[in-house]
Amino acid sequence: MSSDKDDETLEKYVALVRFLAGSLLEDDVDIEVRGRTRKNQWRIELLVPEEHRGRVIGRGGRIARAMRTLMNNTGMDNQQPVALDIVD
Repeated sequence: MSSDKDDETLEKYVALVRFLAGSLLEDDVDIEVRGRTRKNQWRIELLVPEEHRGRVIGRGGRIARAMRTLMNNTGMDNQQPVALDIVD
């Protein structure tokens, strides 16, 4: 059972990923960001159309790795690990 504080923190991670992905893509690209709790871990799913996925993954996965690093070093008060999945 999650608390209101956990839900609020998860929504902050969702907003962060939405901001980062939105900054990398054109305004007309439809993206969706979902957050959920799974086995004591927060999972953020970034859904991007296949033809635009390379922009959020980057060459050799550099951008995706940087996004994950930012998520894990934000200083948000979380007690759970956070994972970012980029899916179509």
